[in-house]
Amino acid sequence: MIKVGQRYKKTDPPSTVWEVLEMVMKPGGIRHFRLSNRDDPTTIKLISEPTLADGKLYRLINER
Repeated sequence: MIKVGQRYKKTDPPSTVWEVLEMVMKPGGIRHFRLSNRDDPTTIKLISEPTLADGKLYRLINER
């Protein structure tokens, strides 16, 4: 389960670290998560739960 505060790293270069800021429910019932780039907190993106949970695209890290 994806939770606020968790950090994920992209699996392809650049291996950016993203922190989960909040969960957002979009029409159609697909949960999305607003993420902040740890190197540049002004860079924010919204990613669907299936995309963030896909181990080929992102991996959960324990870096805090």
